[in-house]
Amino acid sequence: MTNANKVRGDRYEREILAQCHRAGFLGATRTRPGRNEDQGDILLNRAGTAIIQTKDVAQLNFRDWMAELDAQMDAAGAGHGALVVKRRGVGGRPALHLAVMDVEMMLDLMARAGHQDGPTR
Repeated sequence: MTNANKVRGDRYEREILAQCHRAGFLGATRTRPGRNEDQGDILLNRAGTAIIQTKDVAQLNFRDWMAELDAQMDAAGAGHGALVVKRRGVGGRPALHLAVMDVEMMLDLMARAGHQDGPTR
């Protein structure tokens, strides 16, 4: 008998991976499950400098997930990482997909993308 949560999680990983590919991250790949060091679910680029951890859940647990993401970034040697959470739809509403990351990391990415008005400190 298959684990329904694993099937759901694997499906969501594939969905997010396909979205990464459509956005131009053609080197994005799923990590191999069952490794001693968890490196997240998706390596966003071939260099492995950014990772994504996915969650398809009914209940949110950001505190633990962000701690897991930090450990996964360390294991992967990644400088950037995001938690992508599918909050299932309720009462006829569609699912909500959220990307969550540390605010300092988000500001670093925004600065690298050229969204600053002045020099950094």
